Amino acid sequence: MVMVEASGAERRAHPRMPAARKIYIVDDPRSWKGSLLDVAEKGGRLSIAGITPPPDTFVFVDAGGRRVHLANVVWRSGTEVGVQFMTTQRIGPRAGGAAGALEIARRFLASLPAEGAE
Repeated sequence: MVMVEASGAERRAHPRMPAARKIYIVDDPRSWKGSLLDVAEKGGRLSIAGITPPPDTFVFVDAGGRRVHLANVVWRSGTEVGVQFMTTQRIGPRAGGAAGALEIARRFLASLPAEGAE
């Protein structure tokens, strides 16, 4: 949750930490490089300058942070998107490039409970 004071300053429930690292955005069967600009406990800000914008819900592999996230876009600008993490899992130290990220994303999605299954 983001709160904005009368002065215009933001007060986030979880502070952002600079990240500045490469990620792989996955929209099976494609995966492509993007940049994670900053990250908080429940979301992040991605640079999408010069790349295909991600769909509203997508998986991204953050090999540097050793995480894979199911993310939902909460805002878009021309060159950036803000995302909320819906589900996150830890991964090993290497993604293996775009092909490896695609495989990580497929295993991650297969491990999630089926929608509507309780």
